[in-house]
Amino acid sequence: MKKLLVIVTLVVCGAAIILGNIHWKNKISAHGEKEKSNNTVVVTEEESITSNDINTYSKNLPEHLQKKIAEAANMGKPVNLVIFGTSSEKEAWSEQLSKELKTVYGENVFAVTILSTGDKTTRDLVNDDSFEQVNELQPDILLFEPSMLKDNGVVGISNTLENIQTMIASWKAANKNITLMMQPPNPLYSASYYPKEVAQLQDYAENNKIIYLNHWENWPDLEDPKMQEYLTEDNIANEKGNKIWADYLIKYFIAK
Repeated sequence: MKKLLVIVTLVVCGAAIILGNIHWKNKISAHGEKEKSNNTVVVTEEESITSNDINTYSKNLPEHLQKKIAEAANMGKPVNLVIFGTSSEKEAWSEQLSKELKTVYGENVFAVTILSTGDKTTRDLVNDDSFEQVNELQPDILLFEPSMLKDNGVVGISNTLENIQTMIASWKAANKNITLMMQPPNPLYSASYYPKEVAQLQDYAENNKIIYLNHWENWPDLEDPKMQEYLTEDNIANEKGNKIWADYLIKYFIAK
């Protein structure tokens, strides 16, 4: 009788251990599936937010560029933005724009190259073919600032526009998919002829269906003495001038 009781006890204990082990494994498995499911939801949500943000940020741009930017974010192939004609000074508007694009969109959505034309006029650029370095870079977007301040009183507006046309024709021939954007140099305080020449540049851009980024809208009125606070003694943008110039372009490239 004692032997029977011992055997029954052993069987019961063994069954309890086996059932407990099965229950524990099932609990762990269920917990793991739950964690896996939760992680999947989180990742999908983060990807969705990123995609929506990029669509929002790029909404000021042409539709084909919005698609390129979205593809760049998904595929890791950056949009090639070349800035041609800008100052190479530290903390110039071009550098501020480049930094903000990387901060907002991420490091791998835009690849920005800044090419300064220095003191060259548009005539110099055409004569020495230095504008053709743009062709080597094959930009998706070219942000072009013609050197009209250097041309002012030296080249003549009709010749300036002809030189600009020569450069643009070369860029388009070398790159059928280029998106060209044009902007003026900085404004001047109480100037007479220069604003009229810039107005002709804007007319040229609009007549040729070129995106014209008129950052002058951010500056004080041309006759307002406050304009002098945004320019150096050499009549180029100082720190304050570069800031309002950059702010205009940042709002265009990054809508919030």
